[in-house]
Amino acid sequence: MLGLTQEAVAERAGISLYAYQQYERGAVTKGGAATNPRLATVLAICGVIDVMIEEILPPPPRFDWR
Repeated sequence: MLGLTQEAVAERAGISLYAYQQYERGAVTKGGAATNPRLATVLAICGVIDVMIEEILPPPPRFDWR
């Protein structure tokens, strides 16, 4: 555990504390859509907390091409 505050993670990732908090808690918009970060933001957060992106993303969908 790194012991970083939300503010520290957000600052080091180059995003606002508010945005980080929204992503962390899985906030939704008024229309019900998820507030998803851009890939660059996810990569920045991964770099700050020292995890591989595969550890935090869900598995890719499997398609049956038959």
